[in-house]
Amino acid sequence: MMSHTFVSSLGANKHENGASVLPLPLNLIALIISYLDRPADLGRTCRTCRVFHYIGLPQLYSNVSLRSYDYIRYSRRDGRPDGCGMASPFSMGLNGLVARNVAGYVKHFEVCGEWKEHELEEHAKVGRVPDETMMLNSLVRAAVEKMAVLDSFSWALNVKMLPVIWHGLAQRNSITKLTVRFPSSRHPRPLTLVPPMPNLQDLKVTDIDPLCYPDDISLLLLGSKNLRHLKLHWSPRMREARELSTQESAYFGRCAAARYSISLQTLAVQNLYTYHDISNCDLFDHSFVEEVTLLNSTGGLGDDAGTAFVDQHNWRKTEENVPSNLKMLRIDKVSRQQCSFIESINGLEKLYLIGPQPSPGRRVKGTTPNCGKSLPDSPASSHSSPSSTDNSNIMTLKEDYIEAITKSHGHTLKHLLLLPQWRLTDDDIALIVRQCPNLEQLGIGAEYSSFKQLRLLVPFLNNLTAIRILSSPDDTSFVNKMREMDDRGMHEKTLSEETAKWNLSTLQYMELGGEDLIFEVGKREGGKAGWKKVVKKKAWEEVRDIAIWALDSHDL
Repeated sequence: MMSHTFVSSLGANKHENGASVLPLPLNLIALIISYLDRPADLGRTCRTCRVFHYIGLPQLYSNVSLRSYDYIRYSRRDGRPDGCGMASPFSMGLNGLVARNVAGYVKHFEVCGEWKEHELEEHAKVGRVPDETMMLNSLVRAAVEKMAVLDSFSWALNVKMLPVIWHGLAQRNSITKLTVRFPSSRHPRPLTLVPPMPNLQDLKVTDIDPLCYPDDISLLLLGSKNLRHLKLHWSPRMREARELSTQESAYFGRCAAARYSISLQTLAVQNLYTYHDISNCDLFDHSFVEEVTLLNSTGGLGDDAGTAFVDQHNWRKTEENVPSNLKMLRIDKVSRQQCSFIESINGLEKLYLIGPQPSPGRRVKGTTPNCGKSLPDSPASSHSSPSSTDNSNIMTLKEDYIEAITKSHGHTLKHLLLLPQWRLTDDDIALIVRQCPNLEQLGIGAEYSSFKQLRLLVPFLNNLTAIRILSSPDDTSFVNKMREMDDRGMHEKTLSEETAKWNLSTLQYMELGGEDLIFEVGKREGGKAGWKKVVKKKAWEEVRDIAIWALDSHDL
């Protein structure tokens, strides 16, 4: 039985001297191919032989991402246009999924980019969808119908997803994750009452704008009983214009009418600007919520006075609405009410207080902050830099927040990111170290004249793996000093000697004021000059998946 299981078409071959080559078991071949993560390598492997083709093909097509461009791209190698002699790679990719028998392998499917529509104004006048857009939606629907094991679907094109795809997705019971980008164009499009998806667990909707013909997701929220992760991003236009053009009941009205509380584990909201018009009903099961992200959606110091009533007075919560199992909180606003909320809950493991945009930790030497509008593809929120008066008010909350954090969450806290405006003193740091012994990732605003001062911090946090020393958004003297030392090559030498003295330290990564000053702390090595640790400079892209960096952004 075992021999039949593992015998492959790569049979034993005998050499002239009588020696034979044993066949590789199929499970071993599959294991080797599973380590190939580049589509080009997988494609070449599938063309090698029949066995590799049948084993590698499901992996090659398990994750399909098709990007459309609204212009013709040319190859850098020979200058020829992409798809010369046929159609664009995007269209040919869709054609391959529809015409060939490979769609059945697809588990993750994404369409993204820019789709060019012709004679848009003419079609809008007569209330028609352009033919190329209708054909696009029909092709995507045909491809989805052939994806029997489809697990996640993402629509990130600049045009609206039409009802034909929504109804096709509703028929795919295998879908557990859905990401949809709503259109930013005000040209009329058909509105869809999105049907429920019984096995949907993760839903993300971006660029919601009531003036751009968004679809109605209220029935989807009511009928998807397995929904556990919800991310909603509204266009920043409404908050910038102080335009109350949407209502909470437009999304959760059906849930409120049915007295249904969604059992969410993760809730993320960005750029929400509306009245709290649903009462006498808990929209979410507060005993179930574990992670909450609120970006540019709640009241705080530094807010526009014109939005204060909507943000603060209209959304006050009672003690009954306090989540009892909250593990992660990620916010970009601070206020006394919020500080009291943090003090009222227990068991928080991860707390991220995000600084003003653009984040000083993301600012590289020689670059200037981008204060312009967000890119069309980016669901970033709209923020303005706080004034000096607002900063002084924010500074007065530092002591209250540190006391609330250390008092209520000290022994459970593992990740802590504080505002870069808060310049912590030695007493503040000592309090955090003493009350939060289980910290694994830490980001604080401080200014160290010598790395020896870190001895008061790092060696006493036995689980610490990453630390960020954040520069002040109002004073660049610290980060400029760190960059001058880096230009002289001082950091690698000084850090290698200093970190070697922290015998029990588990520290792996350290940032010294900016994303261009990130260092990896390696193993401890001995030499003629004594013990040192191997310290190497790292780019931000190499640490972007570590939570203390990844979640310090104004993106959901």
